[in-house]
Amino acid sequence: MPEIPYPLRGESAAIRRAREHLARAAGTDYPILLTGESGVGKQAAAEWTHGLSARAKHPFVEVNSSCWNGNTMVHSVLFGHERGAFTGANIRREGCFERADGGTLFLDEIGELSMEVQPMLLKAIDQGLIEPVGAARPKRVEVRLVCATNRNLDEEVRAGRFRLDLHARIGALEIRIPSLSERLEDLEILWKSLCARRGIEVPITPEIRERTSSGELRDNLRGLERLAIRMAVWGDQGVADGISGVSG
Repeated sequence: MPEIPYPLRGESAAIRRAREHLARAAGTDYPILLTGESGVGKQAAAEWTHGLSARAKHPFVEVNSSCWNGNTMVHSVLFGHERGAFTGANIRREGCFERADGGTLFLDEIGELSMEVQPMLLKAIDQGLIEPVGAARPKRVEVRLVCATNRNLDEEVRAGRFRLDLHARIGALEIRIPSLSERLEDLEILWKSLCARRGIEVPITPEIRERTSSGELRDNLRGLERLAIRMAVWGDQGVADGISGVSG
């Protein structure tokens, strides 16, 4: 079994429930939708689930869906292209579906995907077939899809910004990764884990505990890690700067 990544460590009821759901979902081939606030560890959850699955020896391919918007070559990014398919296509290129064949395709920020691109994704999920640009025939691929978003896709569907049929395909197994404010009892182990990960030694202070519990810390675990780094470099002054989000 792969090591539990530090964002998922802890013994709070919220994170234990999330780990249990991830582990059970890993034993299936159904798509997974990871939801939760920014910075809670959705990417780590996706990678851990892949490691628990029968696909662990095959590729884990991550793509940020928001990068596709406005990209005229999005079909090529998704499904690849053949040499000579268009001007500048000097070599054959595999798309993300083909690179993930046999493994897991992690589509981060799926809620940012434009309405123009969503039908392309839906067709690949429904049929298991991709059509590289310039290819003579479709190619079958077999991937496990894991998506993540910090948006409420039900609200996005009602607002007309996300397709209902696509939501239905990717959201059968929706797993919410809890925010830091929902698992404050895990703060100690998370702090120690991230400090070890960064190779720093910074004691956790009462002020950090207080400000974390009050919700002043932004970006959840990303914010906590940023704060630890600031404290390692600037000492106590890093607490105020880290909490407020000052970047200078």
